[in-house]
Amino acid sequence: MPEPPLSLSAKAGLALRVWLLYPRVLVGLRRAQLPTYVASLGRPQRQRGERLSADRLSRAVDRSLRIGTRRPRCLVNALVLYRLLREQGDEAELIIGLPETPADKDAHAWVEIEGVDVGPPPGQSGHRELARFR
Repeated sequence: MPEPPLSLSAKAGLALRVWLLYPRVLVGLRRAQLPTYVASLGRPQRQRGERLSADRLSRAVDRSLRIGTRRPRCLVNALVLYRLLREQGDEAELIIGLPETPADKDAHAWVEIEGVDVGPPPGQSGHRELARFR
């Protein structure tokens, strides 16, 4: 069953939440080691009442943080999505992986709920799990 469309004010509010979380994630990544920082993001002070699907939140993060053809690194996008999902009580996990046949040191990050890739786009995209953070 498709979700009902969000009102313009709800879309704006969601984009604002994404944009307010974005600089917090950037600063947090510089100040703490990744496992410690992910653990802190996974324990929100309060949970939000309105629940949105993981797919909708994933698209919102991708669209809100994309400026033209530029977008933040996958880790930043994934951490923003991870926090939004945890705020609404979802048991999201941050996954970091490498390509099936790695040709360089570049890793990729995505979010899963109950073993299902929920994004942000492009999601897992052929990478194998290297680390999982709950």
